Amino acid sequence: MPYRVKEAADMVGISVRTLHHYDQIGLLTPGSVSPAGYRLYSDRDLDKLQQILFFKELGFSLQETGKIINSPGFDRMEALLTHKKLLVEKKNDWRH
Repeated sequence: MPYRVKEAADMVGISVRTLHHYDQIGLLTPGSVSPAGYRLYSDRDLDKLQQILFFKELGFSLQETGKIINSPGFDRMEALLTHKKLLVEKKNDWRH
């Protein structure tokens, strides 16, 4: 089911402006556009958005994040394992 910009933004807890910015810089373009001109995001687009937000939370720049998730060799399972490792390291850093 496709989601309009506001619906997609609300689902992940970001502003519409942020989602528009990601589109403008080519980080996350909508999967389709409605006949009325609305940007529409698919479930796959929302998965990618979650990955973008995760890398952002870990301190990666949007440019670095784009290079990672848009590379042809991007492996979701490897990324999840890397995410987990970085979270554990970040947690350990907070304790010290």
